[in-house]
Amino acid sequence: MRTKTEKSRITEQHFAAFYQLMMDNGDTNNADKLLEVYEKWGSSKLMIGFAGHFSAGKSSMIDYLLGTSVLPKSPIPTSANVVMIQSGHAGAHLYFDDGTIYTYEQPYNMENIKEHARTKGNVKKIGIHLQESTLPEGCTVIDTPGIDAADDADRLITESSLHLLDVLFYVMDYNHVQSEVNLQFLTKVQDYGIPVFIIINQIDKHNAKELAFEEFTKKIKQTFDQWKLSPEAIYYSSLTEQDLQENEISAIKSKLVSLMTTEKQEVYDIKRSVGQLKEEHKEYLQVMHEHELTSRGLQEAEAGENFSERMEYVNKAISELRAVPQQVEEAFMHELNTTLKNAYLMPAELREKARLFLEAQQKDFKIGLFGSKKKTEAERTKRSEDFLETLQKNMETSIRWKLRDKWTELLTHYQLQDPLLMEKVQNIAVSYDIGMLRDLIKPGAKITGDYVLVYTGDVTADVKQKFKQKALQLWELIDSKLKENLNQELVAYEAEWQKLEQTHQKQEALEMLEHHLSESCNELECVLNNPQPSAESLAKMNRALKTQYKEIDKPDVINAAPKPVDRPTKDIPDSQPEKKDTLPIDRLLDQLNEAMDILSGLPGFQTLIQDLSQKHERLRNRTYTVALFGAFSAGKSSFANALMGEYVLPSSPNPTTAVINRINPVNETNGHGTAVVTLKDKDVLKEDIVNLIRHFDVPDAMSLDELLRWIRKQHLHMHEDLAKTSKDFLHAVLEGYEEMCDSLAQEIAVPIDALKDYVTNEQKASFIASVDLYYDCPITRQGITLVDTPGADSVNARHTSVAFDYIKYADAIFYITYYNHAFAKADRDFLLQLGRVKESFQKDKMFFVMNASDLATDQTELDFVRGYIEEQLVTYGIRFPKLYAVSSKQSLDEKINGTPLNKEMAVFEAAFDHFIHEELTAITKHSAVRDMHRATEEVRHYMDALQWNEEEKEQFHASLKSKETSLKQLADELHAASYTQKISQKLEKQLYYVLERLSIRFHDLFKETFNPATFTDTGKGAMEQLEHCLQNLLNDTGYELMQELRAVSLRMESFIADIKQEVHHYYVRQSNDIDSAFMLPDAEAPELETPAYEQAFENLGAQTFQRELKLFKGTKAFFAKNEKEVMKEALYDRLYPYARQYIDDYHQLMQETYINQWNIIMQEMKQMIYHHVEGYRDRQIAMLTEQPVDIDILSEKYHTLETMLATYEGLES
Repeated sequence: MRTKTEKSRITEQHFAAFYQLMMDNGDTNNADKLLEVYEKWGSSKLMIGFAGHFSAGKSSMIDYLLGTSVLPKSPIPTSANVVMIQSGHAGAHLYFDDGTIYTYEQPYNMENIKEHARTKGNVKKIGIHLQESTLPEGCTVIDTPGIDAADDADRLITESSLHLLDVLFYVMDYNHVQSEVNLQFLTKVQDYGIPVFIIINQIDKHNAKELAFEEFTKKIKQTFDQWKLSPEAIYYSSLTEQDLQENEISAIKSKLVSLMTTEKQEVYDIKRSVGQLKEEHKEYLQVMHEHELTSRGLQEAEAGENFSERMEYVNKAISELRAVPQQVEEAFMHELNTTLKNAYLMPAELREKARLFLEAQQKDFKIGLFGSKKKTEAERTKRSEDFLETLQKNMETSIRWKLRDKWTELLTHYQLQDPLLMEKVQNIAVSYDIGMLRDLIKPGAKITGDYVLVYTGDVTADVKQKFKQKALQLWELIDSKLKENLNQELVAYEAEWQKLEQTHQKQEALEMLEHHLSESCNELECVLNNPQPSAESLAKMNRALKTQYKEIDKPDVINAAPKPVDRPTKDIPDSQPEKKDTLPIDRLLDQLNEAMDILSGLPGFQTLIQDLSQKHERLRNRTYTVALFGAFSAGKSSFANALMGEYVLPSSPNPTTAVINRINPVNETNGHGTAVVTLKDKDVLKEDIVNLIRHFDVPDAMSLDELLRWIRKQHLHMHEDLAKTSKDFLHAVLEGYEEMCDSLAQEIAVPIDALKDYVTNEQKASFIASVDLYYDCPITRQGITLVDTPGADSVNARHTSVAFDYIKYADAIFYITYYNHAFAKADRDFLLQLGRVKESFQKDKMFFVMNASDLATDQTELDFVRGYIEEQLVTYGIRFPKLYAVSSKQSLDEKINGTPLNKEMAVFEAAFDHFIHEELTAITKHSAVRDMHRATEEVRHYMDALQWNEEEKEQFHASLKSKETSLKQLADELHAASYTQKISQKLEKQLYYVLERLSIRFHDLFKETFNPATFTDTGKGAMEQLEHCLQNLLNDTGYELMQELRAVSLRMESFIADIKQEVHHYYVRQSNDIDSAFMLPDAEAPELETPAYEQAFENLGAQTFQRELKLFKGTKAFFAKNEKEVMKEALYDRLYPYARQYIDDYHQLMQETYINQWNIIMQEMKQMIYHHVEGYRDRQIAMLTEQPVDIDILSEKYHTLETMLATYEGLES
């Protein structure tokens, strides 16, 4: 153990400076804790804490080590407050949340003090001073509430006292060492730097026949190594069997004494406590920082990589885009002006044609000396057209073509290849006519060489001007299209720029806040290194310490007589269950044989004999399936061994590798002690793996080998987001695959002594689908198959549907819970399902077994625990549970040693025997007796018929045909459709209430998933945890809905069975009016197929709930300000339509499934009625037509049958 610093390293100045800093920052919670550490520093008290799983015997351990009886001890959760025990003037102190303190001096009533320790009211902590104690002065022992995942309040209370501890003893229940709750808590304690001594208590539970103790300790060490836990020491103890060789209780006591005496200075560590609170204050500052970020909308302010470069790029892009229209216009006009400037429209040839054109336009122009007017006009026209045509060709080649090409190139460069625009460019042209040419001639101008130059210059200028006008019109179109094209891109960039600018501003604000956070954290380090508190700070801290609690008058409650604990008690009956109307099967079988012999040879009685034979076979060859359920380590295998009276089933050391074990009666193929191990095929194994890692974006279309390689490459088997059980399963598959891959999908027969290696070796067990063990023992000789199912907390998704099948089809269900284990989440989910379906079964086939009852110190404690479990079962909807307290270990030892069986196990076995051999067979026995009654009535009728004369026989024969017709017609009138509406209405109502219950259940599921224990990070880490919690909530809610639909199916199947009986009874009543001699056999219960259901919300993820997740403003606001309620309602509102759709989809499937099956039931019922009506007719005819039996012989047969029936009076009706 490392040496601790001296007290002088932490001074009063440190405390005052830290206290003032925490108060200035508003962290009153850690400031109050600091006051507690300051008080501890002032008294130099060594504080040793005891924590652990609630059922581990922690309080009993403290009382034993201190040699007193102070703390409440119970197999159910008790200590609800921190209890601080120290030596001194005898008294008790109750510290309340409101700052008041009650102090009691002896004599006071210790039982009422204990009751306060059990009560989670407003008591913050309890202090007990012992005058006569082994506790040295200056030492305090702290008892904390049990660590139980089902009650986070207890866990938080425990964690809130960690800052005071110098040493922690962590007490574990032998069966729950691998509990993740334990291991997570220890990891946190180790992170705090608190020395931990682990005590694995109750090792008297260990069964060396199942597992060598050395092997057990090795596995414990492996578990701690996997979690990187390094305790100071690991002790193994038992308070009930102190003479066990492995018991180290004396070493624990010696270590405790040594810590409080010789090692006290080494372990006393104020600096660690202050350092812990410093870190917790940093966490507080971080949380407040996150809250500030959220409230100011800065939680997404991180700019990311290349932010500055992006801002520069976007800014440049916007500037460039805004400049494009001007650039294009300048280029457009440049091309226009350049082209027009360089255009040579009037070469010498064209100028000559212009001169000729001008001459022809003169009034005195004529052809020849005496030229005719016609010839003159023809020449004038020719010269005009010749000039115009040549001018237009020059315009085309020197202007239009060049502008068209240059502008097309320009538009292409700026990606303006709009077809309409391109067409406008291609068709750019100036139309010129002779009139325009004439308009440019100056009136009175003399046609000279100089004027020709002037005129051609005017034409050139006019052409260019007209091209400019056309160009400006074209530019307006180009400019409009250009801006339209640029606008979309420009708007996008401007929007991005706005966001970037906002982010930039937020980033600056974020940097300021982070700088402030960094300064605050640095200030903490400065205080630790160089505290400089003001005198006022020191005084303020001391005033706060003195006024932290105010003593007030003592209430009477502590000194009053203790109130008796109001728990139901249940006496164990001295006799077996009362047997009402029981029919011994062996006697009934003999009498069925005798009845068949009596009827043999009678004409027409063959069908009756067949009916009796079928009942005989069913009773003689009866088989039963009994399914064992319960959480891992509840003792299912041990209980099965106790039932068989031999050590048969090995216990699996790990909940991840549990398989389905069936103990079957021996048969011709499989003899006693043979085990058949069925291995999973590749598809099933792949499905199991994918179900565990489905939230990790598993690539599609992978083979099993590829999937395993991918898992190993991604290190998923070590991923922190996976539960430990899932990681262990993946690890076992990866390690064992090479050895087991060639055996997949095979059945391997092994002797029983080789079975243990398959079941307990994780690297083999992970590949096993089931184990069938054929074993000859008293229970299997009764035709009973015991099915030891995986724990309710199995990681295998397929096991949930397997469990449902066993709930539905098993003849009996045993739910095993351990004496001092509370129901964990997996237990509660399973028990809720049992509660949903319990009333669907014709018989109450559920037996609840509280195992390890021998751990009770006395009958009062046993009744107390039994009452607690009954209360819990009722809350899960299991009314009037058949609950039995047994000790598997004790019962097995008694059976092996041949000593009398203990009363508790004897009562259970008697009740189970009565259920199996009386209640379950009652229906078949009742039906068999009714068939004997039918046969007796038929014999009596035969006797009557033998005395009829011919006329009476003829009359009966005539009426027989009429009755046959009427009986068949009555069957035809049983229309299936008349009942389908009842089925539809029942189904609709059942599904309606599923959604009603979901709205209530969602509250509990949200609370279980979203709690302070699941949020340990801040910032992005908290958001990731939030999404992880949401995924768990969706998974839990989806599973809940699937379980609800399965329960509805069982209720519907029970309802349909009742309707079938209703129809059958209706027919029996109506047929009796037609022919009282006709008796229909009892109806068989229908075997209905349940639809297959997929879990709801499998395809939903965090993306669907982004708006709701944004309601998260930080851990403090989420819990302290109750913002979680807002998110809960928002999540439910968003989820509800998906739940509604899920139920609607399956509503249609269930409707079709059950209506179709109902139609088949009705059809088969009509066929059955027809068969028996025709058999009755044939029997009556045979009695009238075949060789008659002697009346005396027949009378003797009748009286024999009647005498047999008399023993079953009241059962055959």
